[in-house]
Amino acid sequence: MKKFYKNSLLICFSIFGITQVKAQLNPNTSNFMFNPIAVNPAMSGLHTNQIQLGFEAQWLGLEGSPKTGYLRYDKLFNENSGWNVAVISDHVGPLSTITLSNAFGYHFKTTEKTFASLGLRHNLSQHYFNISPDKINDVNDPLFNASNNSVPVNNFDAGLTFYNRESFLVGFSYRNIIPQRRFRGNEVTEVPTLSLHGWYTREFNNDFSLEAVGQFNSSSNNPLNSQFAVMGVFQQMFGGGLNFSPRSQVGIFAYIKTKDKLNFFYNFNLPVSQIFQVSKQSHAIGISYRLGKDQNLFNTFFIQPTDGASGNRLF
Repeated sequence: MKKFYKNSLLICFSIFGITQVKAQLNPNTSNFMFNPIAVNPAMSGLHTNQIQLGFEAQWLGLEGSPKTGYLRYDKLFNENSGWNVAVISDHVGPLSTITLSNAFGYHFKTTEKTFASLGLRHNLSQHYFNISPDKINDVNDPLFNASNNSVPVNNFDAGLTFYNRESFLVGFSYRNIIPQRRFRGNEVTEVPTLSLHGWYTREFNNDFSLEAVGQFNSSSNNPLNSQFAVMGVFQQMFGGGLNFSPRSQVGIFAYIKTKDKLNFFYNFNLPVSQIFQVSKQSHAIGISYRLGKDQNLFNTFFIQPTDGASGNRLF
């Protein structure tokens, strides 16, 4: 039957046997600070007019280690309707996935300073399973010809948030709403995932503030997975901090904002799980740029709406 190298087996068991959720490989979890909309579609529009390119390489030195790249664009129309579109590429071992995501969010005032939003995202994914013939005993194994034919998968994410643009956000999302197989003839499925997440910022003076984020994820085969990060911000232009995921990884990250339009971020993570025996580093890097003439309305890294000068309408 199948014969993988030890490293490939480790990768596949880590993905399918432990987490088996799409968020493990893309910026949904480890880069929540940089791309929160990937976790909750209700946040669509909170990085309005921003185009972002990101790349993450996990567990370097391990053959077939996870690598994720994404390109996304976000827009807020008429101060209440958000749209976010993204293309995501995941690679891990012999498995690769291309996903096109379209998210829509509707924002409305609840008090003078607070808002709530509802969101829905459609994900169209195509999965591929490719392995070199020299890594298997029987190249005519029918499992490779029948079970691993990829099929397009349509799925949905839903979410809601409650927030003050200047100080906090609390959100809830339900991702991969429809459990379904990724390939014909086997039971590898996209598993629904619940997520509770939040953001908080506090300004101490005109030059220094703190921003913190946290999230808890739960699925049928991974009851609880949590991530936390805290960042010190200087003059709303430079940020640096620590992130921690129990039983997974600990890391440092930096964020630079230039003239309200151009952002850079970098994240280094050190595995604290058994992966540490074969890999001691993961990296994520990204850049974002705000299109058009709009300026930032609030000076935070997590939420970056503009003053709405463009006047576009969706509804």
